[in-house]
Amino acid sequence: MNDSVPTPLRHFIAHGYLAVDLFFLLSGFVIFLSYHASLSTNFPHSVGKFYWNRFSRIYPLHFVMLGGYLMLFAAFTYLSTSHAAPENYTWPAFIQSIFLVHMWFGSDLTWNVPSWSISSEWFVYLFFPLMAFSLRKLRGGIAAHLLSIVAAAVVLHVIYAMSGLHSIGADIPHMALVRTMFEFLMGVFVGSLYVNHRDFLERYATVALAGFVASCVLYALTSTPDYALIPITFALLIAYLSVTTSWITAALSTPVLVYLGEISYSTYMVHYLVYDLLKAAFMSNAQQINQVYLWLSFVVVFILSVALHHVVDMPSQKYFRRRLSTR
Repeated sequence: MNDSVPTPLRHFIAHGYLAVDLFFLLSGFVIFLSYHASLSTNFPHSVGKFYWNRFSRIYPLHFVMLGGYLMLFAAFTYLSTSHAAPENYTWPAFIQSIFLVHMWFGSDLTWNVPSWSISSEWFVYLFFPLMAFSLRKLRGGIAAHLLSIVAAAVVLHVIYAMSGLHSIGADIPHMALVRTMFEFLMGVFVGSLYVNHRDFLERYATVALAGFVASCVLYALTSTPDYALIPITFALLIAYLSVTTSWITAALSTPVLVYLGEISYSTYMVHYLVYDLLKAAFMSNAQQINQVYLWLSFVVVFILSVALHHVVDMPSQKYFRRRLSTR
């Protein structure tokens, strides 16, 4: 981005990759709340239903986005002056993407780049039923939950530090599964703490908020690596918001923000396609993005997000739910 883009907006976009880490923790939290009862009491009979529900949630839109990139691939191949698509647009990578396993083998970020996160999350889903079932027998109560959250954060930190990486967003092809697994697991333990020891979270909600604020300040004012602070910071935020009614939760409950949350998956999945089209049409590198192109991309992403949510995402979920109910 060039200097025409306001500095605060540039900084916000530069750290946008951290939203994925919030998603992984929140996903672990929400999925535990949604499925722990059935998986812990009706295991293994409820496992198939869990996989079906998660597949219907993430796959249809992913499949449509692959179709969009297939058309982009054809445009590069047959319409561009070079008659060549980018080198990482390979057919083996496309096949891996179709089956959502491209991050399981350390593949390059290709086709629809954001799909790396749902590929790695799909890997974690395979083990979640066992996680939920095993948590029935977690001994040690509150202390065991807190130690498990901290242990997951520490192990994640150590792995990144030993790999010599400067950021949690670095080397995604080789670190995606590690990043997803441990952050999802942290979310699961926060969810289990909420289900089994909600009174503890309510009693110490202010402490969680103070820890969240302190972590944010530490991250902003020091050179502490994001992988050392961000996972535990988001865990504290989720713990706080889960048991409090404040101006924050009130703001998040407004109709506009609720709707933006509903279309957020479509937004996430389509934004990189818009970015790629913007680069292909108007610029040779990302440093040339000016404020006009940036705001244009926001508008296009929003319009496509709304369309995909109502045309693909919601109808496909209803279809798969009907199929499940008729079994």
